[in-house]
This record gives sequence, C-alpha cells and structure tokens, in this order.
Amino acid sequence: MIFDALYDSAKRGELLLVDGGFCHWHLRRDGQLTIREIISMRPGTGSSMLDRLKTTPGATSIVAKCPTDLASNEWYRRQGFVLIGTETTRTGTGVHIWRLELE
Repeated sequence: MIFDALYDSAKRGELLLVDGGFCHWHLRRDGQLTIREIISMRPGTGSSMLDRLKTTPGATSIVAKCPTDLASNEWYRRQGFVLIGTETTRTGTGVHIWRLELE
C-alpha cells in the first residue's frame, strides 16, 4: 500500500515535503538516488526539490522514470538529465528512464 511505503520513507528521511509539492525518493548503497514520485503544483517547486536532492550526502547520481507521453520529460531534459533508455510496463505504457550524474 502506498501509505505504508510513504510512511517507511518518511522514517528514513526519504520524503521531501514542500509548499506546492512532494518527492518520495530512495538512496541506494551504490550512491544512486532514485526518484520514486515527484509532484510539483507550482512553477519552480520541482526545481527547488531537485536542488535539495542534489545535496543528499552519498548521492552520486539521480535516476527517474517518466511516462513517455508526459510533458514532464522536457523538464528532466532542461534540468540536465540524460535519457538512458525506454521500457514498457506490463500495461503497455512507455516509460523513459532519465539519469543525472552528480559531481
């Protein structure tokens, strides 16, 4: 259930809540930070959350998946993410995989 997942993430400090949005993420042991969900309801909120994720101790890259038909794909491109692949879900939906290397 999504509530359990969000609660567990909040306990690990992997839930970012801001005025106008939220981001549910996970930092793997190898340094990859995976954005599980990100919702921005106001201009600039997504960029602000991304700036905070970039400063996560131990993160060496950020990976996100986005359905191919969403305008959000252009946001990932503008933020410096590189399209590293596309996959198809069980239901046939195309999903782009984006990666941002951190310095």
